[in-house]
Order: sequence, then C-alpha cells, then structure tokens
Amino acid sequence: MNEETARLRGVVAAALAAHDKPSAVRAAVEAVSQGRVSVPGLYRDVLAPVLDEVGAEWQAGSRRVWDEHLASAAVRTIVELVYPAVLKVKAAVAPAGKSVLLACPPQEAHDLGLRMLADRFEMAGWTAYFLGADTPPEELADAARALGVDAVALSSSTHFHRVGLRHLVDGLRRELPGVSVWVGGPAFARERGGWSDEEVLDVERLLGETAAVGERATDGEAGDDGTAPPEASG
Repeated sequence: MNEETARLRGVVAAALAAHDKPSAVRAAVEAVSQGRVSVPGLYRDVLAPVLDEVGAEWQAGSRRVWDEHLASAAVRTIVELVYPAVLKVKAAVAPAGKSVLLACPPQEAHDLGLRMLADRFEMAGWTAYFLGADTPPEELADAARALGVDAVALSSSTHFHRVGLRHLVDGLRRELPGVSVWVGGPAFARERGGWSDEEVLDVERLLGETAAVGERATDGEAGDDGTAPPEASG
C-alpha cells in the first residue's frame, strides 16, 4: 500500500464513520479517475480493509447493523461507479480463456467482497459470472453447467457458515467433474482448519502476475474521458 492509497483509506473510513456517503464516493471515484489509485489498489488496499474494519466493529458490538449496512451501500456505489475502468482493463489485457462463477452459499448475504473479486477476475482477462448472495446449491450447479465455467468461487463471512459450505463444496465437486471449486472470504482470513491450500482461493497468487502488469502500465495516467485507464488486477 503506497502513500496515496493509505491516505484515501483514511478519508473513506472517516467519511463512512460520519455517515457521509457523498464524500466517501467522491474521494474514491476521483482518485481512480485522476489516475492516483488503480482499481486493484482501490479494492485491495482501501475498500476491502475498510469493510473488514466495519465488519469487525459490528461483530464486537461497537457498530450497529444499520450502520454496517450504510457503509456497505456506500462501498457498493463506489464499486459500480468504477466499473467502466474495469471494462477498460479487460479490453487491454489478453483473454485468459477461462471463466469463473462467483456466488454466496445459502444464508450468506454478504456478497460485496465477492463482487469486487468478480471485477478482479475480469481485469485479469477472465470471464466472470457474479450471482450474488444466498444462492441455492441446485442453482449453483445448474449455472455452472449452463455457462460452462472452469471454476466456482464461493464466499463465507462467518465460521458458522463454513460447516454448510464444506458439504456444498463436496457436493459441487461430485456434480461438476473437472471444475475447480474454491472458497474464500472473511471466514478464511485467519484460520483454514479442514481446508486445503487448493480449496482456499489465493487471489494474489492466481491473478497477481496480470495485476502487476496492469498496475505498472496505468498508475498515474488517467483516461481521456475522465475514467481511469485500463488496469489489470484479489
């Protein structure tokens, strides 16, 4: 994390704490449009850590549910507004020739981190299909077959959901031979007991080389239309 992303993280966090969505959105979108922060840098070093802090405060009881929802809604707005920059990156990088389906398992409503991950796959040349929150197992399998994806990525926010996720992953592997099934999210941030390295998605390792190329090529150079120039992306 460089000085600019560290500064932006502080600005966004302070604005969200003050329930000031316009200031948070403006600061983040302008940083990308002016080429001061790349989209991968925004996601990895600003928005994801801010969301982690909000979630930790909610779990500790120092932040109310409505407050967490306000913060998440503001971050989602930022993600949607920078999507044109994601498309520029995708157009500039070589196609990976791979596709991934991203979804949250049943009873999992926290899909914002997974939404950013979908963009990072797109910026690395993948085709990403984002289904979002609370997806029934039979729909996951049906979508994976219909879309012909190479991988399925599932996100869990709590250890409670990891028990059901284990059964879901095993079932998808039986139903989708040859398809990689990955897990990730806050539930796996500190402890991976019972899960192999092949199962827990390491985004930086998987997409890091493409991300580095994209960030070197675009840092500090905004596009003619005011959006960030093509960047590759975890």
